[in-house]
Amino acid sequence: MKTTRILTSHFRAPRSPSSRSARMIRFFAFPPRRLRSVLLALTAIAAAWCPDAQGAAISINPTQDNSIYSESDASNGQGSLYTGKTASPGIRRALLQFDIAGSGIPSGSVIDSVSLALTQTKIGPAGSATFELHPLLAAWGEGTSSGTGSGGLATAGDATWNYRLFNTASWTSAGGDFGSTSGTATFGTSNTVYTFSSQSGLVTDVQNWLDTPGSNFGWILQASDEASTTARELGSRESAPSNRPTLTINYTPTPEPGSLVLLGVGTLVLSARRRR
Repeated sequence: MKTTRILTSHFRAPRSPSSRSARMIRFFAFPPRRLRSVLLALTAIAAAWCPDAQGAAISINPTQDNSIYSESDASNGQGSLYTGKTASPGIRRALLQFDIAGSGIPSGSVIDSVSLALTQTKIGPAGSATFELHPLLAAWGEGTSSGTGSGGLATAGDATWNYRLFNTASWTSAGGDFGSTSGTATFGTSNTVYTFSSQSGLVTDVQNWLDTPGSNFGWILQASDEASTTARELGSRESAPSNRPTLTINYTPTPEPGSLVLLGVGTLVLSARRRR
């Protein structure tokens, strides 16, 4: 009997589900002042995890760039960029690639706007001209070649008019494999900065490159009119910092799971308080 009494005195019947629910409601039923403090704390923590609704911005330079020349397998991996048609029968196109996935933009972010600033450093007899950016569709390279307006001797891995990787992999079409126009800009005759303002095609390209890094082969820059004289020299990633191509990306990060949980808890607290 003694043993039985001891066991009986320490035995507690399991609480019913309704009892647990009541305890949960009591737990969330904070006094008004305490409730306000809890909600403020949750908001502060969530804000630390989730940037403001206006998003964030980042500016980056190319990870590689190069120029290709229609009249030869010249290249210019370590020199300036050239694009447009010269007074002689030669066409230049510039290639640029930016590391979007490795830029610090969180995976899953939404790209809001994109702009590309290029510095014109030299122009010949050409007047104002429109230039286009097209997404490249195959990997290409930047070797150790260096030259001026006519390029230099291509080295292993350089992009040229015929080769995307000299001299081991050719373009499917001479002059580069690329898609439809993503954006346009007009370059004047002054040596200054010209900008491709944000356009839907550019935003789509950058969003795709963030979501699918393996599809990022960068852009090719060419004159809209490759029959008239339009050639100019631009700063490259090897130029002085102020002359380097600069891609500015505005984006909105996706909220971290932790912030969503905190906001959910805050909602539960508020709902429980209202039910009292």
